[in-house]
Amino acid sequence: MSRDRWTTALASLALAALAGLPFVAIRPVSAAPEPVCLALGDSISAGVGTTLPRKRAFPRLVCDLLAQATGRSTRLVDLAVPGETTRSFLQGDQLARLRDEVTRIRSQQAEIRAVMLSLGGNDLLELTDAPPEERQAGLDRFRQDYPAALAALREAVGRETPVVVTTVYDLSEGDPSAERTDAWWVAQFNAVIREAASQHGTGIVDLEAAFRGHIAEWTWYPGDVHPTNEGHEQIARLVWQALAIDTEAPSVQIERPQAGTLPRRFVTVRVRATDNVGVERVELLAGDRPPIELRYLPEQQVWIALWDSASATGQATLTVRASDFAGHVGESRITVTPFGGTP
Repeated sequence: MSRDRWTTALASLALAALAGLPFVAIRPVSAAPEPVCLALGDSISAGVGTTLPRKRAFPRLVCDLLAQATGRSTRLVDLAVPGETTRSFLQGDQLARLRDEVTRIRSQQAEIRAVMLSLGGNDLLELTDAPPEERQAGLDRFRQDYPAALAALREAVGRETPVVVTTVYDLSEGDPSAERTDAWWVAQFNAVIREAASQHGTGIVDLEAAFRGHIAEWTWYPGDVHPTNEGHEQIARLVWQALAIDTEAPSVQIERPQAGTLPRRFVTVRVRATDNVGVERVELLAGDRPPIELRYLPEQQVWIALWDSASATGQATLTVRASDFAGHVGESRITVTPFGGTP
């Protein structure tokens, strides 16, 4: 019996069985509420510095990655306040708004999938050019306030909710071991953030390390201290990795060339690379040459590059490596012989 006829027969049997039963109204099953991402803290979490905060702020980008990973739209609730310090977070209304929002989310039986906190930058900026004794007093306050802020956050969202905090990047890109320099003070504040994150079981994104050497391209400094669009993208990538939600590596298939002798010296490398969230980069490695980055063609959903096989000696192993936004890597390899034999 064909599959279609088999399906029709089963449907007929089901209808016949139901014909003798009393009618029972079936209530529609309501859709599960959207999962929620929460963004808290200062102007970086609020998206300041981007050309379109509601789409390009790092919390929005993380929320979009989460939706892609789960196949469900995810709602972003951004409570961040530009200019917020750790003390104003504790004493102002952001914390109260957080508690109200969590109560509302739980009453809707929605799930909080991620909480992102950027805090500490304004504490440092308030002390710019201050004498050492004032900076030390500010650091002492921060040692009390920041752990208290994380404790209050944990109390509001619960111990099991994923929380990620960020350190503060160093605009001076100086030597953090040189005492009493701007870089040294940034390092002292970040040490408090790291210790509190460990104490309260939160993930941590080390912007101090990630942004070192990239301040000019990832922030508007010296005109402004906030991240550019690219800076927000970098923060989103690091937060996504810290959340550890995406555990799958990309799948890679080399469509061209095929293994064996190449038909010509210059060959097109054509690759299909797929991922449950998204492929960020695809590279070709051949021998000891620098990697060649492949270009994505969205209309064909393939990655391509042109490779000069004259760079190979004898048989060559071509390795294509695809990376996703979580840092996972998938690879595929083929062995080829250059056109005309050994160059």
